[in-house]
Amino acid sequence: MNWKPKPADLVISSVMALCFPVLAGFLYTETGALLPIILYYFAAWSISIFRRGGSGYHFKNLSAPPVWFYINLAVIAATLVVSFFIRVETENPYLIGVLCTGVIWAVANASTEQLLWLYIFDAWDLYKKDTLSRTCRVFMRTTGLVLFSLFIGTIHALFWAKFLHTVNATGILAILFILGTTVSGYLHILVWRKSSQMLYTFIPHFMLNLFPLVWTGYSILPYLLKAGPG
Repeated sequence: MNWKPKPADLVISSVMALCFPVLAGFLYTETGALLPIILYYFAAWSISIFRRGGSGYHFKNLSAPPVWFYINLAVIAATLVVSFFIRVETENPYLIGVLCTGVIWAVANASTEQLLWLYIFDAWDLYKKDTLSRTCRVFMRTTGLVLFSLFIGTIHALFWAKFLHTVNATGILAILFILGTTVSGYLHILVWRKSSQMLYTFIPHFMLNLFPLVWTGYSILPYLLKAGPG
């Protein structure tokens, strides 16, 4: 990792981790999902490009994926099996809406979220990594992991869970589903660190976004401009 975070990155990552999920949840109730999604994706791409110097997507001379990529695929495959058994099926699904959700949202979301997730962690973990003492390095990495975990947990709890209804969130299988997605989130860190290729974080996330649409008939369109039942 050649990126050297500055003090400003510690501030930006903290503000995003602590404040943006609350803002997104509030905006959803006021405007629907479209505005917070636009802000989320714009922030992820702009922060990644202007603070890190690039998105991490490289399509020329791709190196072979690390073993952690295949482990992540296995975790996602198992999680998808669980999600099938706790699926929330949509009555009379709107085919155009399902297609738009799969073709546009699933691609955009899977290619974007990790940009911000990994920025939040890296901002702390890589800050003065060559000069800080071992104790300080442990503190910085722990802080990065806490903010990383907090952001992922709260953006899903306060925002996505309000309208992204593809699984039943109660019962033992729901716990297994949450566990699987949580483990996958941490595996993104290992995949990114071993490959420096954001593509290898996109693929499992895209699978997680896409396949539930097939067996639930979910469409995001009704929630874009108006809040729905949580």
